[in-house]
Amino acid sequence: MRPRARRSKLRLRAGIALLAILGVGTAVGLGAQDADESPAVAEPSAPKTQDKVNITLQTVPPRKAVVKWGNKTLGVIPVPRPLVVVRPRDSGPLDLVVRAAGFLPVHTRAYTFSDSRVAIKLTPVSEKNTLFGYRAEVLPDAGASPDAGAPPPAPAPAPAPAPTPAIPH
Repeated sequence: MRPRARRSKLRLRAGIALLAILGVGTAVGLGAQDADESPAVAEPSAPKTQDKVNITLQTVPPRKAVVKWGNKTLGVIPVPRPLVVVRPRDSGPLDLVVRAAGFLPVHTRAYTFSDSRVAIKLTPVSEKNTLFGYRAEVLPDAGASPDAGAPPPAPAPAPAPAPTPAIPH
C-alpha cells in the first residue's frame, strides 16, 4: 500500500472515531435532561445565501441626479443620501446613465455579484475640456473651402476662340 493511501485511510478512521466520541457525548447530554423536558430541535444550518443585492449609487459632488437603465428610470439620487437599487443576485451587469442639471451625462456599469457601492464623478459642462479624450469643436470658417483644407483645383485654361471662316465678298 502506498504511503499516501495509508495516510488517507488513517485520517478517515480518525474522523470516524471523532464522530463516534461526539455522538456518545451528545447522547449522554440528552440523557441527563429531565424526563418532562423535550430536547431542543436544532434546525439544519444551511448556508444562508441572499438572493438580492444592494447597489448604492452616489454622486460626487453630491447633486440631485436621475439614474436610468436603458429606457427605465431606476430613481433619483437624493441630495444628502445615496440611491439604493435592489436587484436579484447574479442577474447581470447594469449599464447606467446618470444625468444631473449643469453636468455631462455619465455612463457607468454596476455589477450584481455582491453588494456594491458606486461613486459617480460629475463633470460640469464648463470643464469638459479636462476629460480624457476631449476634442475641441471645429468651427467652420466663413471663407474656408468645404474640402477640409485641400487646395482648390487649378483653374481650367480658357478655351481658344474658334477661327472664323473667311467669306468671300
